[in-house]
Amino acid sequence: MLKSLVQSALFSGLFLLSSVTYAQTPERIKLGMSVALSGPASHIGMQLKGGHQLYFEYANEHVLDEKTKLDLVVLDDGYEPNRTVDNTHYLIQHHKIHALIGNMGTPTAHSIKDILKRHQLPFLMPYTGANFLYNNPQFPTYTLRPSYLEEAEEQIKYLIDELGHKKIALFIQADEFGLTLEQSHRQALRDKNIEPVVTARFRRNTNDVARALTQILLTDTTAIAMIGTYEPLAAFINQAYRAGFRGTYTSVSFVSSAALFENIIAPAQVMVTEILPDPKTCKGRVCVLYRKLSEGKKRTVSYQTFEGFVNAYVFVEALKHCDVETLSKCIVPAIKKERSTNPAIQALFKQQKSSAEHPVYRSYLKY
Repeated sequence: MLKSLVQSALFSGLFLLSSVTYAQTPERIKLGMSVALSGPASHIGMQLKGGHQLYFEYANEHVLDEKTKLDLVVLDDGYEPNRTVDNTHYLIQHHKIHALIGNMGTPTAHSIKDILKRHQLPFLMPYTGANFLYNNPQFPTYTLRPSYLEEAEEQIKYLIDELGHKKIALFIQADEFGLTLEQSHRQALRDKNIEPVVTARFRRNTNDVARALTQILLTDTTAIAMIGTYEPLAAFINQAYRAGFRGTYTSVSFVSSAALFENIIAPAQVMVTEILPDPKTCKGRVCVLYRKLSEGKKRTVSYQTFEGFVNAYVFVEALKHCDVETLSKCIVPAIKKERSTNPAIQALFKQQKSSAEHPVYRSYLKY
């Protein structure tokens, strides 16, 4: 009898210890990210990674309760679609991620559409304005960004309505990213009854722009809408100046305006569309917290780190409506709710006079 009571007490004690241990172990929400951490576009990927980590680290310590913590697994795809496919399979199979967040690029996003559809994996706030994400993609997705069509419309408004250009060329990265933006720019030009003078292309992840430059210089182009990453675009602008071109340039937010401007060594007039207000001067809780944490961690303030930070902030705010078990179905509606009702998030996107759901901002380089 005594032996039985001792065994029972030991079993109960072990059960209670196990229960206490289990209760103290937080549930881990696992997020994956595939971005360029190597190669010519790594400047963008490293900043996106840093911005997400900056807020997630803060949220784990100061925002989330002890029952829930966030893990972010970041893999390098070099801005190459086949590596994005491999990374996505790995994140799903080995890390059992609940969602992808902050993935970088249109061709890389396009390459994993079938995987996302098959697993119904949430694809959250990617660094792309690819049109297919706005047209019933058949998997859970949400982007804070304007579409590339909206960015293209802002650029064409600037070139035609504000500066009076009529002879506009397209300089385009030859992949899904370039094709998407070519279609967007052609539509924006068509709305003004204009067709591009010429469309010149270059290969992704290269600075081989000489042939495209020759094509454009053989025309009477006065302005060029550019689609690509900062290195080939800067190389093109520098070479075009040496060849005698003195026109105006535009580019989309993907380029990383700070890196582009830093690498342009020739006099140039460039406008880059942005999807967030200037992180160095914007107002409101999100902006102030971003600058404070960046200063504390000695991180560079930039549009890309700010975008990653905002993505992470919005995700954490949306978590209040979800739990781990229902995250895949819950998170997109929750983000939409926070986007439309959260005062701090609304204040962030209403720092210019615009009724658009996704306002477009601008950065300028003027010599």
